[in-house]
Amino acid sequence: MSSRMGSLPLPAGSLSGKSAGGTRLFMNSNGSLFSTASLYVTVSIAATFINKLLFTYSEYKFPYPCFTVLFQLVITLIFMVVWSLVRPFRHSFVRIPPLSWDSAVAIRVAPLTIVYICVIIFNPLFLQHVEITTYHFAHSLTIAFSILFSYLMLRIEQHQRIVSACVIIMFGTSIGAMGNLNFSLVGAFYSVSWPAIVALYGIYVKKTLSALRNDFWYVDQYNTIMATTIMVPLVMLSGELNEIFSTVWFWDEFGFWLQMLITAMTGFAVNIAMLLLLMQTSPLTLAVASVCKTSIQALVVTVIFGNRMTLLNMSGMLITLIGSTYYAYIRSIESKL
Repeated sequence: MSSRMGSLPLPAGSLSGKSAGGTRLFMNSNGSLFSTASLYVTVSIAATFINKLLFTYSEYKFPYPCFTVLFQLVITLIFMVVWSLVRPFRHSFVRIPPLSWDSAVAIRVAPLTIVYICVIIFNPLFLQHVEITTYHFAHSLTIAFSILFSYLMLRIEQHQRIVSACVIIMFGTSIGAMGNLNFSLVGAFYSVSWPAIVALYGIYVKKTLSALRNDFWYVDQYNTIMATTIMVPLVMLSGELNEIFSTVWFWDEFGFWLQMLITAMTGFAVNIAMLLLLMQTSPLTLAVASVCKTSIQALVVTVIFGNRMTLLNMSGMLITLIGSTYYAYIRSIESKL
């Protein structure tokens, strides 16, 4: 996806029911929480930088998020079909089953698809109405909503030390954004609604995986098919097609389609890493890892590209990373008990 939309995960899957049992030792091994979280953070940052480079230095400017999402969904579906037919590897972890359809499975996946479509709709509105300086603080609200929704929907009550770590993380993002926040009613609305929807997305991914016995390839297939079906009329109603056909001149350029393909595959990779993390942990851990990722990403941008960062901004980022490390430490202790 373009720029920040690339940080947003597209629907993909998890371990199949057969492979889930085969990888149980991997998922419960010492240090697996840290390694899986690190994988998610690394893949997400790499995907974001790849997308940033593509859309910053590329001559192909394509600011049409709905069409881009639809293209990525189609590429994901094609990839799964081809992979299931070719089967280049025999390991159960990467053995994608042939496409199938079961109404009972579709009903279980449908709530996830609806929430995902809401994320797609609200994401560009959030980026449009919320200033870049407020992004990190608003994004950290995902943690608070994850705690709330985990209790209301999954009946998970967080330990006091976990809540304390989350407060430290959110305090750090608040310090980092201090002096840059500009209040407006519209901005406040999207600063609250978007993190809430993103938190719901993590909750429903977890619920759907649990309902289908962590069979993430089937979750991926059904979610992709239904999301593609919904996105087709949304693209038509958005008015993007008229603008695309009247302004885009590089339809026949190989570089443009290569750029779109790379963007689609990076989104797919981010989602795989996200689902591996959700399978092992919880939506709250995903939210913490995502906020930690944005802080690391900001620090890397400062070092590599020389972006200006005040002492207050730097202090906030460091507090966020300290809180994230504390959170990971508590979770690692809990996993050994």
